[in-house]
Amino acid sequence: MLNILISPNSFKNSLKADKVADAIEKGLKSSGIQANISKFPIGDGGDYSSFLICKQLNGEIKSMKVAGAYLKKTKASYGLIDSGKCAVIEVAETSGFKSIQNKLKSPLKSSSKGLGQLISALIDSGIRDFVICLGGSVTVDAGIGMLQAMGLEFRDKRGAVIESLPNDFEKVDSMDISKFKERILGCEFTVLCDVENKLLGINGAARVFGPQKGASEEDIEKLEEFLKSFDRLTKKTVQKSLNGMKGGGAAGGLASAFSVFLNADLKKGASYFCEITGFDAALAQVDLLITGEGSIDSQSLEGKAPVVVAAKAKERQIPCIGLAGKIPLKIPKELQDYFLMLLPIGNQPEELELSIKHTEKNLLRTALQLGKMLGQVK
Repeated sequence: MLNILISPNSFKNSLKADKVADAIEKGLKSSGIQANISKFPIGDGGDYSSFLICKQLNGEIKSMKVAGAYLKKTKASYGLIDSGKCAVIEVAETSGFKSIQNKLKSPLKSSSKGLGQLISALIDSGIRDFVICLGGSVTVDAGIGMLQAMGLEFRDKRGAVIESLPNDFEKVDSMDISKFKERILGCEFTVLCDVENKLLGINGAARVFGPQKGASEEDIEKLEEFLKSFDRLTKKTVQKSLNGMKGGGAAGGLASAFSVFLNADLKKGASYFCEITGFDAALAQVDLLITGEGSIDSQSLEGKAPVVVAAKAKERQIPCIGLAGKIPLKIPKELQDYFLMLLPIGNQPEELELSIKHTEKNLLRTALQLGKMLGQVK
């Protein structure tokens, strides 16, 4: 009997990964296929990754009220694993679209303060080990909100402590990290991100991700100047550059702050997700892998979850089928090499909003047809 593992990522703005897996399973079973079907939904450090990690590791989900991206209170969920010794935090929960009711403003007035508040509270509770999932933020503050909430102090030319956002960083003359360093003593941070963009420049946090977070052309230039200023002050104070590592531009520069100020270990999100959750052991038991995501294209080759798990299947000579809302008109060979089949799930030409709304039904229908075909394979 065929052993099938269903391991999709979330379909953005539509279905979470576990619901995608449920839909594919339901579709396959409705085809009458005789198979052993198991599910292992996956993440890459983006939205919902923390929930999936906790689910796979029998963790506990809790919540706390913190400042959202525009500093209004929001309820942020987080996970505890390893018998409560390790916290898994998703930046999307503290500083993402949920915290602003999906109403974008200029990221010049955004802040990662809530993330720092949550980390500080968990440190106070005795936790010293943190896994941070960076996806889904709407901030471009290079972590200054988080750092201030954890004890870093910015001072003006008179030496007075001031609270700063990206739009008023020109008032900052110096920073004091003594209280901050004392606060994080003994803490370890592992950061999951799925981009390689540095903090500054044409491929940096402001220019690439700023427009997605509500930044106008004028805002982008101001954000770039803020990031350069913070980088200069950081080099002067701690003798390290925020622009020195790949991936530092992730989550509006939060990755660079974690690397420089918290000595965090930056990990490829999907690969680390598979490592920490034991995905390889689940894969070893199957004959076929089915994965999926909203879009599978050439950008997926840069460490996106479906290609990461497809590569693992390829190493074991396990065929992999990819389902997506969108695939390229002409599939690049380097992408096709990972998949036995890449199938778009759409049922007809329609607007993106409608296509997103129909994701579950499209998955059910596509999986049913796939099951009928697989059922004929001897």
